Amino acid sequence: MSISEYVGIFSGTFLILGYVPYIYEVIKKTTIPNKASWFIWCLSTVTIFFGVKETGTHEAIWVPIADAIGCSVIFVFALIWGVGGSSKTDRISILFSVLSLVIWFYTGNALVALITNLLIYVSGYVPTIKKCITDPKSESLTAWTLFLVGVVLNVVTVVIGSDTGFAVWLYPLVLLLTVGTLYFFLVRRFFKHLA
Repeated sequence: MSISEYVGIFSGTFLILGYVPYIYEVIKKTTIPNKASWFIWCLSTVTIFFGVKETGTHEAIWVPIADAIGCSVIFVFALIWGVGGSSKTDRISILFSVLSLVIWFYTGNALVALITNLLIYVSGYVPTIKKCITDPKSESLTAWTLFLVGVVLNVVTVVIGSDTGFAVWLYPLVLLLTVGTLYFFLVRRFFKHLA
């Protein structure tokens, strides 16, 4: 196995590890997932996995696999212990998520599906970032730290890997932007505490 394949496996492992404290904190009710975000991420990450697979990505495939599994599990927990899902922002994000599946079905184009679902995936961050701004303690800093490490390693996998092309770079970069943004709002609470 190449170094990029090992890094790809490590990136997926960090993402899966991030779901462990997240689930634990949801059960303890110290983390409160947003139902709309996790529904959107569940739907879009499963679709993104198939889109990424169709584009020929091999070394960086572990993050889409980990994301699809993890988001699906958290969505089930969000149904039980989560909040939200009925606000205008939540409903619009969910509507666009469902429409993206219709677009993929009618076009049959994996790249179109990937781009559409990445836009939907990003929209899933809106309710959770909004929640983090008002209540940063409602999200797991430990889990999001592990998610961020996994995402950064995924970008490294693409940088040093042999898979090339626009589609190969797209998912890792979008993940870095979205997870990094959410992480910024989570760590702000610690900087405010230090000030």
